[in-house]
Amino acid sequence: MRTETCNTLVIGAGAAGLNAADELKKAGADVLLAADDLGGGASQNAGSDKQTYYKLSLSGGAPDSVADMARSFFAGGSMHGEHAYAMAALSARCFLKLALLGVPFPYNRWGEYVGYQTDHDVTQRATSAGPLTSRLMAGVLKASCRARGVRMVDNMTLLSLLQDAEGTVCGALFHDGSDFVAVNARNTLLATGGAALAYARRVYPERQRGATGAALRAGAAANNLCFWQYGLASTSIRWNVSGSYQQVLPAYTDGAREILSPFFSGERELLDMTFLKGYQWPFDGRKVTGSSRVDRAVQALEASGRPVYLDFRTNPCPDPLSRAGEEARSYLLKSGATQETPYERLMAMNPAAVEFYRSRGLDLAREPLPVGVCAQHANGGLWIDEWWRTSLPGLYAAGEVSGAFGAYRPGGSALNETQAGSLRAATHILSHTGLQSPRPLEEFLARCGESLRREAERFSRPGEDASARLACLRTCMSDCAGPVRDLSGMRRLLSEVNALIDSSPCGRDAAQTAELLDTLYVQRCALSAMCCQSGFAGEAGHAFLSRSLPPDAPLSSDYAFETRGADTRAVPVHPLPEGGGWFETVWREFLERAPEARRPAQESL
Repeated sequence: MRTETCNTLVIGAGAAGLNAADELKKAGADVLLAADDLGGGASQNAGSDKQTYYKLSLSGGAPDSVADMARSFFAGGSMHGEHAYAMAALSARCFLKLALLGVPFPYNRWGEYVGYQTDHDVTQRATSAGPLTSRLMAGVLKASCRARGVRMVDNMTLLSLLQDAEGTVCGALFHDGSDFVAVNARNTLLATGGAALAYARRVYPERQRGATGAALRAGAAANNLCFWQYGLASTSIRWNVSGSYQQVLPAYTDGAREILSPFFSGERELLDMTFLKGYQWPFDGRKVTGSSRVDRAVQALEASGRPVYLDFRTNPCPDPLSRAGEEARSYLLKSGATQETPYERLMAMNPAAVEFYRSRGLDLAREPLPVGVCAQHANGGLWIDEWWRTSLPGLYAAGEVSGAFGAYRPGGSALNETQAGSLRAATHILSHTGLQSPRPLEEFLARCGESLRREAERFSRPGEDASARLACLRTCMSDCAGPVRDLSGMRRLLSEVNALIDSSPCGRDAAQTAELLDTLYVQRCALSAMCCQSGFAGEAGHAFLSRSLPPDAPLSSDYAFETRGADTRAVPVHPLPEGGGWFETVWREFLERAPEARRPAQESL
């Protein structure tokens, strides 16, 4: 076993982890960034037709404010006000940092960063740098980290968090493929993305794993793991088929004929609901009689054994532009996308969306695209406070691993949170222990030696190949706890998962044991939260659950769902804080609190 020492350990090399490392190193902190794959994760391998970044409006005359944006977050329900306000307050600062680092967000001749409307919002705060916005973000942040000299270590599979006798996190145990690696750190920031291994039907990239379960196993609380986002995605090449993929009105086929029309009252309704999937791409329990009927139809066809394809070579009906409603016709006309076929319309409106598949060996002009309804994003995750600290002392979380959101969120707000959340965490670290010297190795071993020995022994233990068991667990999760949920099925699966956890299972090697444990602990917390939330009125966010409730059942959106172990409790959401303030008072508090205010002034040239 070898050891590494640092002041702050950042785990994960996506947009959240890279931004945290960049901010910490810029301030002079001793930071180590460790990842199982420096090129992996959702940030560097996920996207959509034009991947959205949600930020404060920076163009035109429409009024906007931090408070207005915070209210948009908060309106999604089951979200704490401090998270909504912090993400709104930092959105412009974080966005402009990315723009200055080189992400090519479009601006007009006056320099305004114009926007468009995204799902679950009524403003035009959304923007995009194309299908690979998050990859561009990660690229410029990685370049900045390298320029600053951030230490980055690859091929580090996280096995467990290391704790002292009081439960304070003092670092982490990894495996690099040949040996254990113990990292001694005063602070640990988890930025490993969402729990990508919980479901079988998922659109998370192949190179995305997640490590939420490591924190849950260490005793961290979870928040809102009942709320996930699901949507239509291509299955042979994992990619969201949102936005213009739907707005150009492609046909849904079984490979030979159009198959969606039996689920709608007529051609116009079919066309309008398909078009609306562009704006309303996530499955939504509130829209099961609206645009989410497309998702339900696809699920029903899949359940009957029929394959489902998006076919851009053919229209769903003759002359669709004349038969569609005014909204679809007007949009396509303004976009210059009135050509004969969906493929031609897509090429006119968003050629990069076509090129994405072509670069991966699939030509939309020649073959249909297999699709399904897949898990795409966890709105919940680890419980965090207003500084993105978890319930475990010494451990922070940012990005999708953090439980910052509630039942719904505006599209693109996840990218904003990777930057705002990591900045909040880095700011708190720098204000407290970020510039202190790393803990001496002897002190680390004295505090965490027992935890280190216990975890190393567990992951050295030989076991059986768990591949079949993992596949079964994930299929069951998709079947009973996905976009359409079955309460009795969720309870049965939760009982099975608890029994497996109690048996202390091991895989064939350290990496598979970590994968098995992560899957089990995430599923346990998620299922517990889902079962708890089922007793509250209102839909289950991006899921539909049919159940009978008493007339006085409390409203789900008024509560967040906190899970510790296998037990979930509903907690009233914290209200939105009051922002603003008297300048002189804020200035004085800033000088006392903010690390940047305590840096020595630069000598004049």
